[in-house]
Amino acid sequence: ARWQIGLLYRPLNSQLPLPLPVNQDMVELQKQDHWERMQEEYSTLDLFPEGHIMASLRPRLGKNLATSRDIANMKHGGIITIAGLVIRRQRPLGKVVYITLEDEFGHIPLMVFPQVYAENELKLRSPFLAVKGTLSRREGTCNIIVRQARAFSALEKAPASRDWG
Repeated sequence: ARWQIGLLYRPLNSQLPLPLPVNQDMVELQKQDHWERMQEEYSTLDLFPEGHIMASLRPRLGKNLATSRDIANMKHGGIITIAGLVIRRQRPLGKVVYITLEDEFGHIPLMVFPQVYAENELKLRSPFLAVKGTLSRREGTCNIIVRQARAFSALEKAPASRDWG
């Protein structure tokens, strides 16, 4: 049904816009820096489309920190210190705990044996880890055998890892 206001026809239950000025209420917001934008994206999406958090963290973590790319050039038995975001924790039927870190270049497989796990259990639950260990190459696989672990904080709300008992 339609009703008439002068020559204007409008559908029933429709509302005319009220022309109120709003420009005076607009607030100039401070532009977010790279770190703030990244934190916001991780808190809402669990990822940062413009890059990886480790690319921003690496300069703050020290010079002797290797990347997942560096592992390809290392030999079996080499000592390595590496850091990343924990994306997976697994404890299959054996006693070894497998953790996968992610940095800006790829994935880093870690093996944590029971004694080291017991000494570092709380640290190993952190979303971000820096570990020192030995590179192991066996039967076509590559893992870092963790000797020491250090947890560090990077985001207020870090993406959750996928954990399997």
